[in-house]
Amino acid sequence: MQRVLIVDDEANVRKALTTTLRKAGYDTLEATDGRAALEMAARHHPDVMLVDLRMPEMDGMETLRRMQPLHAASPAIIMMTAYGSAHEVMEAMKLGAFDYVQKPFDLMQVKQVIKKALDSRMPMTQQEEWLETNPDVYAMNHMVGLSAPMQEVYKLVGKVSMSKATVLIQGESGTGKELIAKAIHANSPRCKKTMISVNCGAIPENLLESELFGYERGAFTGANERKLGLFEIADQSTIFLDEVGELSLPLQVKLLRVLQERSITRVGGLEAIPIDVRVIAATNQDLQERIKQNLFREDLFYRLNVVPIQVPPLRERKDDIPMLLHYFIAKFGEETGKKLSYVSKQAIEKLVAYDWPGNVRQLENCIERALVIANGPALLPEHIDLPAERKEEGFRQNDPYKGKTMKEILREVEREVIIRTLQETKGNKLQAANRLEMSRRALLYKIEEYGVQ
Repeated sequence: MQRVLIVDDEANVRKALTTTLRKAGYDTLEATDGRAALEMAARHHPDVMLVDLRMPEMDGMETLRRMQPLHAASPAIIMMTAYGSAHEVMEAMKLGAFDYVQKPFDLMQVKQVIKKALDSRMPMTQQEEWLETNPDVYAMNHMVGLSAPMQEVYKLVGKVSMSKATVLIQGESGTGKELIAKAIHANSPRCKKTMISVNCGAIPENLLESELFGYERGAFTGANERKLGLFEIADQSTIFLDEVGELSLPLQVKLLRVLQERSITRVGGLEAIPIDVRVIAATNQDLQERIKQNLFREDLFYRLNVVPIQVPPLRERKDDIPMLLHYFIAKFGEETGKKLSYVSKQAIEKLVAYDWPGNVRQLENCIERALVIANGPALLPEHIDLPAERKEEGFRQNDPYKGKTMKEILREVEREVIIRTLQETKGNKLQAANRLEMSRRALLYKIEEYGVQ
């Protein structure tokens, strides 16, 4: 039987919670302050603790601080208070509280929060989905996945790595095109030298030429000395041109010459400098469509497209989502020191059902956020925030009737209708009663019951 320790200095609160939770099938214990709670927790190892914030002797915040190192299987702690400030709520969550409930609380809501807390602590043997695999087993330079589309990508990477052939990687934003370029370089004979990466869309056109090809002293105002370009620096190595579709037409001509002649000329220079550089380009644009619009040179396209690699979007490789999930949990767990030992089946189903317009990058950001939000060793569906759900979720959070019984809702609606009718009749109770099709005496009774002024 799952055990809940109730820590509150008010006897009536402890009694109400004990009665409700025992009817729900929980074993309950009671403590009147933090010191007693620490002793009982050490002795009885509860699964969940409901802890009041304001108590004599030792308050709830200090109890929460001291609970953390108590033992390995620390209980999930739910704070209770009628006075909680924003600072206290944030401090409690920072110290590891699972959740925070405001007094006076709905006992049904308390039961729901306890159930969530218990789900987060569910023994691994009861979990339907495990994360046991070493996250690096299937990672090829951090490319993760075993789906059929990714297997085809891996095959091409393996085949092209040992050659000097120019590669064009195409795919939507966030699919991992740069990771594939790094994998090609890392598995090539050029791997001893660093791959040079250039984002062609992030550097202004007037600077990009000198960045790529360098310049001679005196080539322009401010060129006080010779500067080597990235192509020269990448000699005997690989240069990765990301967002190559953003290149201006004049720069496309110069890149075409580099690919044809295997040499560069610095800005302001006359000498052709031979280079041995492996070029890998990437784009999320349809270059053939840009050719039709006269925005991209057809001859350059064919020079770049010697070995094309098409990276599938995440929606076409959903079989890889559980493995990617595991990889990112391990990655961010190591960075933050926060460990998750298992993931609920419902959480994985939620991730797989989504189409991921931002692809793997969006999934990565989603998992990083989930690790921040998760309290305890389990990842649950409510920790996963997806854009398509936000509008609906926002409506639920702003729902004035959320967590209320039907009786309470009907009383609120009736009170609101009476107030509005009295306003419309300028306080004339007889007219209001007639409009509401009730007797004046019944209306007066309702006005007194609801405290309408």
